[in-house]
Amino acid sequence: MLVYNYLIKYPFSSKAREYLKSKDIDLLAIDENLIKKATMFLINTINLPVQDREKQWKMYLSENDLKIADIFVTIYPISRLLLSIVDYNPLYQQFAVYYQKQFKYYLNNSKDDSELDELLADLSPEIKYNEQERKYLINLIDYLRYELGDEYKLQYINLKAGIIYFEKEELINLLSVILKKRILSNINIEKKELPKKFKEYGQYIKEKIIKENTYNIKTISKVDYKEFPPCFMQMYNKIMSGEKLTHIENFSLAVFLSNIGYSYDEILSIYKHLPNFDEKIASYQIKALMEKKYSVPNCDTIKGNGLCVADCKVKHPFQLFNKIKKGEKENGKNK
Repeated sequence: MLVYNYLIKYPFSSKAREYLKSKDIDLLAIDENLIKKATMFLINTINLPVQDREKQWKMYLSENDLKIADIFVTIYPISRLLLSIVDYNPLYQQFAVYYQKQFKYYLNNSKDDSELDELLADLSPEIKYNEQERKYLINLIDYLRYELGDEYKLQYINLKAGIIYFEKEELINLLSVILKKRILSNINIEKKELPKKFKEYGQYIKEKIIKENTYNIKTISKVDYKEFPPCFMQMYNKIMSGEKLTHIENFSLAVFLSNIGYSYDEILSIYKHLPNFDEKIASYQIKALMEKKYSVPNCDTIKGNGLCVADCKVKHPFQLFNKIKKGEKENGKNK
């Protein structure tokens, strides 16, 4: 295995972390040029079209240069520090997806089987290679502990006596999903007292992607937002500030939005602000509740679910919603 080539292609690996540690590099005192490179990586590189990304990855398929390895291995953790400052879920997701696709590209084009063995031991040591079957295998119980949900569809035709068997291509797909989940689950690095230059670059990234609407996030206009009944306004405030919602809050807000005319795309765009956002799961759930045409619950139900935040003197949120709408119309007539 070409050591520097491995570090260039898999900067998120345990071997990359060990290498960085052996160099005794203080990331918080890193040269500003590397912070600039990480900033450009988050703004531009991870958002390139697939074909452009693959052109870049192809350039490094056999690259084994020490200086390039140092840059790639350092940019990964610096990017994570910047992400913790930016604190913007669509960017988190794109960062993880970028490395997931890069991981698959390099493994699918690798001629060195030791790379897969190394990454397998790193990401999923429970999976072993069976010489007799000439396949990789994992115990079903161990597999279920990964809790991959809808991100990875298990092919139960490969299940025999409690053991799941994988061909190489299937294994690479599985490992890429495990990698993505690992990146996202560890994304919230403790900010501590980060140097001013990190905060400045983080703020620059956030302002740029929001101003240019890089991820096509639709927002509710200020007028519509002020019309929300207090209970739903609080849920909306929480989601827009990046707080997690309970299951009942997630469901209730989505039902409310669909009932007042928001489209599937508009609702999904709002939910992208959740810190634990998963597009496949959210997409499925929003479509399902819109198809079933759930009604907004009355105030007694909202109180019973612990979601009431004000004494609005109404029996149903829409009564308050309609009062606000009616008041605006009357004010318009009196002008």
